[in-house]
Order: sequence, then structure tokens, then C-alpha cells
Amino acid sequence: MRVVIEDHVMPVLMSAAIEAYDIVHKATERSKGKNKIETYGLLWGYSVPAKGENGEDKIIITSATIETSAIRHENYVQPDVESIETKKALIQQYWPHLELVGTFHSHPYDSLDDVNRIKGWEASSEEETGEYGDTEYWPDFHKKIVPEQPLLAHLILTVAQLQKTGWALPDLIECSNHSYFRISAGMKKLWLNSYVSVCNTIEDDIEESVDYEAYMYDDKITLDSPALMHRIFANS
Repeated sequence: MRVVIEDHVMPVLMSAAIEAYDIVHKATERSKGKNKIETYGLLWGYSVPAKGENGEDKIIITSATIETSAIRHENYVQPDVESIETKKALIQQYWPHLELVGTFHSHPYDSLDDVNRIKGWEASSEEETGEYGDTEYWPDFHKKIVPEQPLLAHLILTVAQLQKTGWALPDLIECSNHSYFRISAGMKKLWLNSYVSVCNTIEDDIEESVDYEAYMYDDKITLDSPALMHRIFANS
């Protein structure tokens, strides 16, 4: 399985995550604002099924939109389902070459030590935290919002503040069933992680009904963003 992020998607993801991290967000002019909050968005593009014996399924992400109606907090983000369904219907009508192929959200942390201590670039899970987490939310989202799509990509962009301007060669970290980028960008350290959910159709011949089963992809996922690597090299 390969998740490919096209070049012009990265500015949307990075700017949204850093804005939510750095800029104070207020509900009203007089209300107390918050920074270092999570943000949430949708990923658009298309899927390519595996071809041939050694082929691999691919999800190609060509654009992204940010959910400004989402409830954003330091420890969670709650998107509005009506907003997602409205965008999905709009894009299907006017941009039929694009499909909803995934989700994106950020993980903000105060420091590099905090991220490393709890592996903040990884997806949260109910098993680890005792609360409804990323690995529970993604299959639910898949089943309820996009059951017609067999595969969805889910990206996490983790952000932490550095004590001084950092520079390091960007690298791709290979884990047992997913991969992620680790990037230094000025006063920020960023991690871009990838997961995939799967949704299968279940047909009941007796009841003459159709249901869906959604779960997390548990084989190797390769995250691919060659233009990002090139830009970091060229501009650092």
C-alpha cells in the first residue's frame, strides 16, 4: 500500500497545522483565545488498485480542505458531519474527478521532549488512552461517510516548538506497518504520519441487505512525498 501526497497539498497541511499551533483562536472578540490546538481537514484525490502480481494499491492525494467548523481543542478535534457531507456532495457535483480519499488532523505539543516521551506522532487509541481515539474514529468515519471507497488515507501532522532554529536532513522512518516523515522547519519540528482504513461490503442474501465492515489496514504502508523531500533539501 502506498500513500502519495502531491506537492501542492503540503502547504495546506503544514500551514493549517502551524496556524492552529501558533495563532490564538477566539470564539468572539472578548473571549479568551487558545493556541496549540488541533486542526482537521479532508483529503481529496483518487485511488489506484494494484495491477499485476507485485503491484500495490495506491491512494493519490491531490488536494486538501480544512474544516473550519470543527470544534478544536488542545487534546482533540471534533469535525462537523454536516459540513463534511456538504463538501463531499459539492465536490462530487462540480469536480467529479476528485474523490474523498481521507482525513488529516494535527497533534500539537509544547516541546520535542513531550513528543518523544509519548510518541506523539502516532495515532491515539482507546486501548492506550481509555478514550475514543484515532484508530476507532477512522473506521467509523469510513463506514458512515465514505462506505463506497474501499481505502482511505489518514494523515497526522505533529507539531512541536524547538528552543532554537533547527536543521536536519528530512528522513522517512519505516515502522512495522506504516511510515512517517520527520522534518525540521525553522523553529518547528514536524512529523507526518500515515495510516489507512479499509471498508468491505457485506451482502446478506437471506435478508437481501448490504452492510459494511470497516477496520484499520494492518499491512505495510509507504508514505511518498518526493517533492517535499526536494523542497526541504533545496531551501535549507
